[in-house]
Amino acid sequence: MSATISTVKRRACVACTAAKAKCTPQAVNMCQRCARLGKSCTYLDLPQTKRKRKAAPSRVEMLEKKVDQLTSQLTALTRQHGQTLPDTSTSNPPTNDLNSSHDPELDSTDISELLDAAKDPSHGLDPPTSSVLEGQPSIVDRGLLSEAEAERLVATFQLDLVPKFPFVLLAHGETAVRLRNREPFLFLCIVAATIASAHTLRKTVAEEIMDHVTSRIVTRSERNLELLRGLLIHCAWYSYPAERYHPRLLLLAQLCVSISYDLGLHRKRSPSLDEQRALLGTYWLSVGICGTLGRPINMKHDFRTHVCVESIAATEHLSDRWIAPFIQLQSFLATMDEVYASIEASGGRALIQVTRGSLQRQFDSVRASVEKDLSSYPSSTENAIYTEIKYVEMRLEELSLREELWIAEPESAVRTTMLMGAIQRSKELIHTVTNLPPSEIAHMTITTSARICAAVGYIPTAVLTLLNLITGRSDSTTEAQVQAVVDAAEYPNLVTELANALETKFEGMSAADKETDIVGSLCSKMRLLARCYPYQIRTIVGSAPSQDTRQDTSITAVHPNEVTITPQAWPSIYGDLGDVFPVEDIQWDSILSSFTGFFS
Repeated sequence: MSATISTVKRRACVACTAAKAKCTPQAVNMCQRCARLGKSCTYLDLPQTKRKRKAAPSRVEMLEKKVDQLTSQLTALTRQHGQTLPDTSTSNPPTNDLNSSHDPELDSTDISELLDAAKDPSHGLDPPTSSVLEGQPSIVDRGLLSEAEAERLVATFQLDLVPKFPFVLLAHGETAVRLRNREPFLFLCIVAATIASAHTLRKTVAEEIMDHVTSRIVTRSERNLELLRGLLIHCAWYSYPAERYHPRLLLLAQLCVSISYDLGLHRKRSPSLDEQRALLGTYWLSVGICGTLGRPINMKHDFRTHVCVESIAATEHLSDRWIAPFIQLQSFLATMDEVYASIEASGGRALIQVTRGSLQRQFDSVRASVEKDLSSYPSSTENAIYTEIKYVEMRLEELSLREELWIAEPESAVRTTMLMGAIQRSKELIHTVTNLPPSEIAHMTITTSARICAAVGYIPTAVLTLLNLITGRSDSTTEAQVQAVVDAAEYPNLVTELANALETKFEGMSAADKETDIVGSLCSKMRLLARCYPYQIRTIVGSAPSQDTRQDTSITAVHPNEVTITPQAWPSIYGDLGDVFPVEDIQWDSILSSFTGFFS
């Protein structure tokens, strides 16, 4: 080697290079690792010309750096868990360099294991696969529910509830005995969905379900198909306890989404039929509940959803053919929500017309597909789907209720037409539910309850909006228009009849217990809304108009912005409201928001 060529030390000494360990210089001819291990430290000389203008670290250097990082992390984790490390103490003081704290005897086998471990993105222990409540006696074993009643409830689920929610299907001939032994949580959720609202066991079952949720799903992170299927049923027929803003219902719906993803149902290549139904049921509930309650929807209609719908429709099970229309309608509602959320107030009437027309055309296509086989479905399935159709029709008129979109043209003919459409579509939805047989009302799903809330809230909102627009003008047709709007709505009688129909499921239940039920508390608020409605009319038109123009032809305008209509007795359901409570104390906006904000 020519003496005229200057030389430099290599980056790593011979010992560190052989061990593939980091070499940190400590003295002129000694690195920290060799000093700590008491080894001879030798550097090889290389021509500087071969080290010139190095552009980037080599692959070997990057791997060495990665191994050093993994070694440091392993050392830190080992110390956190109180494990004893091999004695690496020397006369040298400890260094603050984390990379120098790894095991000095790390060999190529250790490095290989660390690199294999680095390929696993997970951390910590695997969740348990067995239930913490396994082996505990069921409600039947404890004598709270008889064998005969348990069998009846399982049969009721198969016969009456599956047509409304075909996403959880039991095997043909399944018995309560086998179900509670093999899938106790699923059995418990079926009992909760099928027992009567006034049943004495209702509270006990609801509390036991939450014991499973907290102990198994939350605390122990259990994940299996039984838990998911049970939660889907519990959410679909959730009614107790009623909570303001419904945090528990939202939590349970979000747990369904979480478990579905944890089980990998969204990416399985060959999922079982039960897994496909559970995935689609999770999507239906997530969009329905979260969208209704104004929360972000965590699931999207993607290719996997489409594949599952197609696959399910081809099975031998009749109920699987009912799944597609539920998913199609829910998917369209999700699309509608996204479109509505993107509309800016600056768009004006033209944008609303274009948006409304586009959504109508899309819905016409969806509706044609859904109604194609509707007549061949069981009556309860047909009624459930028809209610969804009426809800979509009502939602198509929703933009007319958003004041900020109509600042430039509040009295636009387009808007008034949409407002009248919202009233009519809402009435049709309410009539659909009111006319259901008591047996179907008793097993009404939570999404149907949400649709009812929307209809009950849309009508008075649309009516009062129209009346404000009408009375803001002064022409000869004002009085007749006011009366026409009030007559078209038929609101007090309409919601009172609805409340009467829904309350058939609470026979034998105390008023206090009824308020703990979502539908029960909903009925109470509907009655209050009906009682306060005429006073809201009076604040706009001067006095309550008659329900029938044929009974009242004497109308006199006394002020350009106030219409006086000959007072008529409103329906007898009101009585003397002033003797019951001061109407001034009633917060109309708060009551109405319970419906326009759905379960708020």
